[in-house]
Amino acid sequence: MVSRRGFLGLLGAGVGALAAGRAWGQAAGRPNIVLFMVDDMGWQDTSVPFLRRGGRWVTTRLNARYAGRTPNMERLAARGMRFTEAYACAVCSPSRCSLMSGMNAARHRVTDWTLGVNQGNRLSTSGEGLRSPRWGANGLQPQGTQAQGACQPPWRVDAAGKYCQPDFGSAEGAYAYNLTVPFTNALAFPELLRRAGYHTIHVGKAHWGSGTNVSYKVRATPTSPGADPRAFGFEVNIAGCERGGPANYRGDSQYGNASNADFATPGLDENNYYEDNVFLTDALTDMTLRELRRSCEADPDRPFYLYLAHYAIHSPLDNARAWDHTRSDSTNLAQDARNPNPNDGLAWNETERNYATLIQGMDDSLGKVLDFLDERGLAENTLFVFMADNGGLSVSGRLTNANAPLRAGKGSCYEGGVREPLIVAWPGKVAPDTYSEEPVIIEDFYPTLLEAAGVALPAADALAVTPEGVYADGPVRQVLDGASFLPVATGLRATVRADGAARPLLWHYPNKWGEGPAGMAYNYYSALRLGRWKLIYQHSDRSFELYDLATDLSETRNLAAERPGEVDRLRREMGRLLRERGAQMPLVQASGEAVPWPDDEAVALPAPAPGLTLRN
Repeated sequence: MVSRRGFLGLLGAGVGALAAGRAWGQAAGRPNIVLFMVDDMGWQDTSVPFLRRGGRWVTTRLNARYAGRTPNMERLAARGMRFTEAYACAVCSPSRCSLMSGMNAARHRVTDWTLGVNQGNRLSTSGEGLRSPRWGANGLQPQGTQAQGACQPPWRVDAAGKYCQPDFGSAEGAYAYNLTVPFTNALAFPELLRRAGYHTIHVGKAHWGSGTNVSYKVRATPTSPGADPRAFGFEVNIAGCERGGPANYRGDSQYGNASNADFATPGLDENNYYEDNVFLTDALTDMTLRELRRSCEADPDRPFYLYLAHYAIHSPLDNARAWDHTRSDSTNLAQDARNPNPNDGLAWNETERNYATLIQGMDDSLGKVLDFLDERGLAENTLFVFMADNGGLSVSGRLTNANAPLRAGKGSCYEGGVREPLIVAWPGKVAPDTYSEEPVIIEDFYPTLLEAAGVALPAADALAVTPEGVYADGPVRQVLDGASFLPVATGLRATVRADGAARPLLWHYPNKWGEGPAGMAYNYYSALRLGRWKLIYQHSDRSFELYDLATDLSETRNLAAERPGEVDRLRREMGRLLRERGAQMPLVQASGEAVPWPDDEAVALPAPAPGLTLRN
């Protein structure tokens, strides 16, 4: 670790290098790449509008709520392109596994969030008369992982009680593991960037493979290789492991380590963050800048890939764990002069105030990274991507219309659960202050970032294969379902497909979301978007919902009974993709049989209402 005095020394050295006319990371024209990932951020949780109507940006109520809180998102949007119809999965692990592997969630089968090694209870979740299949609850694992072996914990403690990061795969400190619950192997794109000469840096939330979910200060018990970001090609790992959220954002709680809490954030105990009560978002940002300075000093011509994946704005949202003393006057909302009720016509509660300060802290972090790039002459040769991993939370102490005008939120396949704020900036390549309405999805990032780096996609026989026996129906083969949207970002064409045709985007969730409510909105579904149309197949009652997103973004009018021809066309495409990608369907509790495919003869089209005029 770099001391605070050393930190300032590196800063001075960096300014001196810049003054001498030397730019870092410029060799061979390869760009630096920054992927700034936010957790649980809704499409409208920003002052930056992502909605256009009548050829103009529409400032929504939520945009007004966060006015003044996200100036750096505004700054980034002015530099690049806003994608108004960007998508992820409805919950975090499926999105992050698709990001890393280029596979759609139906194919990689990590269809719900992961946590503990061999957490068999995650396989037996049930509701609405269904139960989950044997999905990949041990998460994404690096290429070559077998069901049995030995690996390092992502964080362990040395004899002095300090965290240390041993070399991944070394014999010293390795623990035997035995994965008895399914997992899926992947050759991750950071590994390909590393092989191409990039310095690869991971900061913050990983949440790909299963781990112990116990304090690494207490013990380092068997984990899985996928809990460690270094197993996927990252040379540096800061605070990443199997955990999907923070136990506590506050330094005075040691981010949960003081009480050895589940979800405690490891690896941040050597920089006086505890003593100075540094908020978690700020601590991760400081560590990011330290590593960037160290990297650029060590090899100024080497490009870097930075994956800064903040734990913010994930729960907890209560005062005891998420109150930010640097951005708020008091835990008591009535005494918090810096955070009065926002100018959107609705009063808020302490939970929403804390959520807003988490957004502000995230934006402050974004600004510091942009400042670093600007001040050191790196911005001109850096591809900067801002994205979120799933829709905003709408079921835990926030207003029920927390993602308006979108319906529902995290956990749901309605637009509020899957539509994300995506901004792409690259000076000289991406025109400033532009936008695209082309639909893109999280698995597209794999080929997009590799294309930007000038790294060829791996051949089919170089991709990963999950071993026999992990899944009952045979090995899962990695196939790149994503497509590069770099031609869209750089203005070469308006669509991802060169022929201009719309391409189908698929969501598949054969699970019950343990954090959400019962009912079809958040559990057991498949969904397909093709052009303006979106079809939802509800597994529990085998019903269909059809929405025209061009005229009904809020998904309030189900047109399935009115347009049976459209339903039939889309359900056939959905069924084709689900089968082609080896999707697992949930099981009917009463019979143990799999729910039929959406285009199965046993699944009836919706009956038209009496007197209804049918349209195709």
